[in-house]
Amino acid sequence: MKYIHRWTTEVSAAFTRMEEGFSNALREYNKKQISQLNTLINLLLGQLNNEDREKITTLCLIDLHARDVVSKMLNLKIENSNEFTWQSQLRHRWDNKDNHCYANICDAKFRYQYE
Repeated sequence: MKYIHRWTTEVSAAFTRMEEGFSNALREYNKKQISQLNTLINLLLGQLNNEDREKITTLCLIDLHARDVVSKMLNLKIENSNEFTWQSQLRHRWDNKDNHCYANICDAKFRYQYE
């Protein structure tokens, strides 16, 4: 779960950097995403047991979706975290205070039920 949370945290950090004047922060993050995907793809091309291959494939699919969302925001010139294009994404975050994961979408917040 913390893997998915990383995406939410990193995109939020990119928006914060943009608000601080670093206009290319989201584009730089997109480059990082592509680099991470290439690393996962290279792992898939290697020798893996079935369980590890399934895990890496799942991570690739999650990261591909995340990359597509960020690419869409770049194309639409989204500049802050209050824009609907970002708010409408299902975003997971880890709350260290109560040690649980939450799913956020628009103005709704749900505690993840670990199903």
